[in-house]
Amino acid sequence: MIALSPPINYRPITQIANPIAHIPSPFSGKVLPLAAHPNAAIAAGMLGTGVCVKMNVPLLLSPCNGAIEQIRKDSCEYLITANNGLKMLLSLALSSEFTKPELLKANSFGKTQVRLAEPLCFYDVPLQEAKCIGAIVLLNAQKLGACYYPLKQVTAAKEPIITIARACAL
Repeated sequence: MIALSPPINYRPITQIANPIAHIPSPFSGKVLPLAAHPNAAIAAGMLGTGVCVKMNVPLLLSPCNGAIEQIRKDSCEYLITANNGLKMLLSLALSSEFTKPELLKANSFGKTQVRLAEPLCFYDVPLQEAKCIGAIVLLNAQKLGACYYPLKQVTAAKEPIITIARACAL
């Protein structure tokens, strides 16, 4: 039987007791539950715990210093291992009509290392025509403490999208 990851709940940043890590957002936009992602496996939490962002700019920045393990799906999925060992899947859900190579204005092809806030990919997509959802999924966070999304709106590389707290009574 497949065990699904628990969802990340909203909790204002001032109400999170014992935070041990803040993961900077790789996207800018409105934060949504992971269930909002169009990929059923990601939305169900089969790959890990995470959140989505309804993006207002189709720009994906690195949320950490680390290694790019894999780039998949027309430069729309990145597997990254942070220097602290945390593994993340960063996923952009764009219509196939908007993932054409001529619309990809920046990418990380050939890179193995990445720095915090470094651009991973940017699509020149008219957002009024295309719905763009980004997801950050923590692939190996099972042994960490509780995870929360502390903000309802985030700016890429400037605000935390996920805060990890030590296990404790809140």
